[in-house]
Amino acid sequence: MMYANNIEPAQHARLDSLNDPLWVDAMVSHIGNDSYFRWHDSGDLQGLWHLEKIATVAKLTPECMHWLPTREYSMVKAYIAKHGALPGNLIVRLSAMYVDKQVTIPASLQNQPNVTVSNVHTINPMGLECQAPKNKGQCGPCRACWGTEPVSYKAH
Repeated sequence: MMYANNIEPAQHARLDSLNDPLWVDAMVSHIGNDSYFRWHDSGDLQGLWHLEKIATVAKLTPECMHWLPTREYSMVKAYIAKHGALPGNLIVRLSAMYVDKQVTIPASLQNQPNVTVSNVHTINPMGLECQAPKNKGQCGPCRACWGTEPVSYKAH
């Protein structure tokens, strides 16, 4: 019931807001002086245009490190093909499609700066193990996801 009454409407409102011409400026204002920002607590890129907007926000907030998890590998490839590279403060984590199967970066994205992976494990981590489950679901002082080393999240 909470999902239908609260979470789902909020998710739809955020999705709809992407079409607002003031979205980039609003996100820059929202981020303000924050040092770290994570994109998407659920959902994913809606198209190349969406990644371009996120990249613009990253460029306009150069003191902030951005972390973008995505399964939309082809959109990341299209962005790099069109723009040459990701902004230096935007880490894109190619998210796992399967539990306990290490993500393989496609050949077209290998050796691209700021492109890395997020794995999901049941027993053995494949990369740095996310500590949030041991920290009441919070990152705490950890900033591994804003770096370029592979991170592995415990399946839940």
